[in-house]
Amino acid sequence: MDRRELLGVLGAGAAGLVALGGGGATITRGGSGGTGSSAGANGAAGAPQIASTSKAHRQFTAALEQVCGSLAQQIVADGEGAQRVIEIDVRGARTETAARKIAETIATSPLVKTAFAGGDPNWGRIFAAAGRSGVKFDPSLVEITMAGVKVLRKGQPLDFNERAASNKLLADHVPIVVDLHSGQSRARYWTCDFTAEYVRINASYRT
Repeated sequence: MDRRELLGVLGAGAAGLVALGGGGATITRGGSGGTGSSAGANGAAGAPQIASTSKAHRQFTAALEQVCGSLAQQIVADGEGAQRVIEIDVRGARTETAARKIAETIATSPLVKTAFAGGDPNWGRIFAAAGRSGVKFDPSLVEITMAGVKVLRKGQPLDFNERAASNKLLADHVPIVVDLHSGQSRARYWTCDFTAEYVRINASYRT
């Protein structure tokens, strides 16, 4: 495998991660100029050829996905004032683009993030964020599960133990599943809670 072929395989693997689940990470809507990602290869290792349809390529892509996912979650966990990592998993969308847009809108919502800071199982803020994402979906089909507790089914709120749910939302890692039941596409986003400590840190210095 020459350098061009190796770069092609590496590029296909990295590009595939963007498409695979539409994963992303965010701390604030404004983002940061100090974070980014890059991957490179020059062929100097003399590794055996890897075809894009081979088992080795699938293994490589899976390993790359695992590394990138781990790094993304570490960045989120290290956010200023962050107490916990929130995983937003949007399923059942018509397209991957739609799933990613909804996940991103939820993950960057200050109202959603402040609710997580207080361990508040406020499914309404999640539902509202999905609704203002610009993606069309049938709200009567939506299910929302927060930290393993189903709080919404077919667009209707369910009875659940709010205290127990709140305690689960105080964990270091909190999974949120929004199922649109409208298709087969899926996206994940990792974010953190929005705490008073974040405001204090960013209000206490001048640039």
